[in-house]
Amino acid sequence: MNALKGESKIGISESLAKEMITSRRGKSWTGLGVFLEGSEKALEITSMGWGVGFQCMMVAYPHLEKGAVIMTNAELGVHQLKGIIGEIYKSLIS
Repeated sequence: MNALKGESKIGISESLAKEMITSRRGKSWTGLGVFLEGSEKALEITSMGWGVGFQCMMVAYPHLEKGAVIMTNAELGVHQLKGIIGEIYKSLIS
């Protein structure tokens, strides 16, 4: 998020940061497992993962300078947004 303001602490240029969160060919994704919703000041970036014994979700709002990584050590058998991860996510966006 600092890189988007030209204030990267690890050498990512502002233009590269913007490219990393820009969709390609009108798709709602920008890389392997990274999804974009909204645009410009309302942009939401998400990624979800799961496997035997865990679930996780990353969500970021670059222009609000807010984000979270939510991880559980349980696989509830439902989509992330239908379990505890979804409850936490909803509390962040309300």
